[in-house]
Amino acid sequence: MPSTWVLCCISPAVSDEAAVDDTERSYTIMGFPAVNRWGYLRDVDAGLSLDFRDGAALSLVPPTLPNGRPYCKSMHISRSLSVACDVISNRLFEEIRERRGLVYGISFRWRPYRLIPGGYCTIDFMPKADMIEESIAAVRECFHRLVTEGFSMDEFEAAKSPLVTKVKETEKQNVFWVQLMEDLGNPLSPKSIGCIQDVSDHYDALTKEQVEEVVRCCLGHGMEHMVIATGTSGPQEQTQAGKEAIERG
Repeated sequence: MPSTWVLCCISPAVSDEAAVDDTERSYTIMGFPAVNRWGYLRDVDAGLSLDFRDGAALSLVPPTLPNGRPYCKSMHISRSLSVACDVISNRLFEEIRERRGLVYGISFRWRPYRLIPGGYCTIDFMPKADMIEESIAAVRECFHRLVTEGFSMDEFEAAKSPLVTKVKETEKQNVFWVQLMEDLGNPLSPKSIGCIQDVSDHYDALTKEQVEEVVRCCLGHGMEHMVIATGTSGPQEQTQAGKEAIERG
């Protein structure tokens, strides 16, 4: 074995000229105010007031689980929208990205707050530069149709089944229970000890009709109150110095 090792590093040539972005890119965010984690929204500026806390004004909230144990009404909105977010994201990706090829990527997100009266939803996507207006119109139409007409049983199961499996796995982890205990005892939170019992059973008990009802009630105002922002970048013009550097090799 040699007593001395020699390390040789070969570094690439460094140019003072910054790389030129020769591709036009765009990014769009569509957002609207939404209920908080407990199903409550009060937005004075937007003239919105929604209150579905503890399943109020909802007709499909069950009194008990299929096993006879009490059903946690405080978490019904949160758990239903957790499933709905995946249903909506999957539908948007399949229809707008896969079938129509209008965007490079797309997703739907619900950002609920716990201790203030509201949250927000966003649909963010990367439209092709020459299809920005077309993609925005297609996303709006797809989202409106899903909220008003609902979704298929296959779409529902494709979203719920992996979520139930994930919850069952994470129930075995300490960090999961620490997170579940957040807000317990907080006077501004409706969460009770019953909300951290039979967690996976609550997700598993959700029906397509229950989730569709929550989507209609909690997201139905989205089209009317949606705000859209689009940003674009590139292509950049190459400077004379950059052209000369490329020619020199």
